[in-house]
Amino acid sequence: MEDNSSKTDETVFGEIIGMRDEIGKIQEAIADFEVGKKLNVAIIAGLFGGKTTLIKEIEKLNLSRATKITFSEIVRDEKEISLPGDTKRVVLLDNCHFLYVRKPGGFDIFYEFLDMISSQNRIFITTWNIYSWKYLKEVFELEKYFPVQIVVPAFSKEHLKQLIFNRYEDGEIIFNNGGESDEEPVAYITEYPIELSAIGRKISIPILKINIHYLKKYLLNEKKEKEEGKEKTAEHRVFERIHLESKGNPGVALKIWKLALDYPHIKPEDVGNFSYDIELEQEEAFVLSLVLSYQGLKKSDIVDIIGSMLKTDEVLFRLLNQELIFEDENKSFRVRPEALRSVIAYLEKLRLVW
Repeated sequence: MEDNSSKTDETVFGEIIGMRDEIGKIQEAIADFEVGKKLNVAIIAGLFGGKTTLIKEIEKLNLSRATKITFSEIVRDEKEISLPGDTKRVVLLDNCHFLYVRKPGGFDIFYEFLDMISSQNRIFITTWNIYSWKYLKEVFELEKYFPVQIVVPAFSKEHLKQLIFNRYEDGEIIFNNGGESDEEPVAYITEYPIELSAIGRKISIPILKINIHYLKKYLLNEKKEKEEGKEKTAEHRVFERIHLESKGNPGVALKIWKLALDYPHIKPEDVGNFSYDIELEQEEAFVLSLVLSYQGLKKSDIVDIIGSMLKTDEVLFRLLNQELIFEDENKSFRVRPEALRSVIAYLEKLRLVW
């Protein structure tokens, strides 16, 4: 993901976080091509994983020798993959998972694409959705066409923290520890009755008492946390939970952060635990796997693949109603970032993706 801060050791190869080694390998493949060794590159990642950000960085680093083409929906005309006359020797192709249609007869464009990258005296740097890549690899041995394969790694907790903080000024976000009101008091006031014989009645006087039980428990917990080397600041807990929920996926982490943030405040307890109990019919699950593998599909694309407008409407209604997908501004249906982990687990269990 992009980094707008000044350059550090992590950004030697440009303004990008967490992908230094990957950029180095791609730049090495380009350098090898310049001396006569052609090794096409496949950049592979899941939804919201950062592959488009990575290829944009490669474009910035090779402006004088690269031509970039982005596919934003399923390609149906071979003219869309024809290279312009002024195409440079380094060709960047983003979203190559749109080069096939998962139905009988839907691979003509894909065959043309394979022929093009095999016959052209150019190096092709491509990006692929990981589930489309695995499917095409199984069916067409796609890896043979791309000797250099870059699987975009999950972000560490520190990289996610850097990614999020780069959107704010120092000290702009206030981290709050939640749950203070539920804690037991360390000290409290109680009423102590005293009988005054001189006046023949009882009176109560306020006495400060120490909550010994809570104090012992607090000190023991504090000692244990120190021995285990744990930080328990609100900031640490927020990013720990975001990293756990997102599994290091930068796009998902940003969405979880946005949902938890009550600007400028955020507390660990507001970082949601997103777990979806998914129950779908076979066709609904298949369409969900398509949306995941293509990253975004228009309604007309789904109708074309499953062959029924009425069934498509029913399926989309069910998926939208379970809040597994949403419709973006381009009328494409996409998996909700916060539902991604549950969707992947469900579809892997059904062996619809692997």
